[in-house]
Amino acid sequence: MTLDDARDDAGISLIELIVYVLLASTILIATTMILINSWNTQKDVTSVSEATNRGQSMGSTIERAMRNALAFEVTNENELRVRTSLTGAQQCQAFYLAPGTARLAQAPGVLPLDPASWTLWNSGVKQNGLTPFFAQDGTTVTYTFDIETESAPVRFAGEVSTRSTSTGVTSPCW
Repeated sequence: MTLDDARDDAGISLIELIVYVLLASTILIATTMILINSWNTQKDVTSVSEATNRGQSMGSTIERAMRNALAFEVTNENELRVRTSLTGAQQCQAFYLAPGTARLAQAPGVLPLDPASWTLWNSGVKQNGLTPFFAQDGTTVTYTFDIETESAPVRFAGEVSTRSTSTGVTSPCW
């Protein structure tokens, strides 16, 4: 072995350095892409979970009001007013669904006429195609709405009938 051979083995060559840098960069890029995709997936899952919780809560509130309804009416396929057998602020309830928003009114007496003055209940609500938000068939109400998410909208639909004996009297609610 000569002195020149010993010097060549003492370090790494430029070619070896370039190969190591390329290999490390490839591993770093792949790891970064996996982390970004995981983050985006988590964001989508969180958005869908939140929309699901909000929609289930809305459906539950509508169904509770309708199950206890003494009188109700659907107006313009996007507004539901219910006089219930419940007491206090839940005696009179109204639900308004429109693209982008859901509003709720509850009162022990007369409900406000203008849905714009009602409490903002939820956002991101949208109509499912041409299906009306509310439809009435006798003592049954069907509701259908979507809630927008980071990925695909979440659809909610239900059908609920009154369990109380309907009086048909809307006073004092409207």
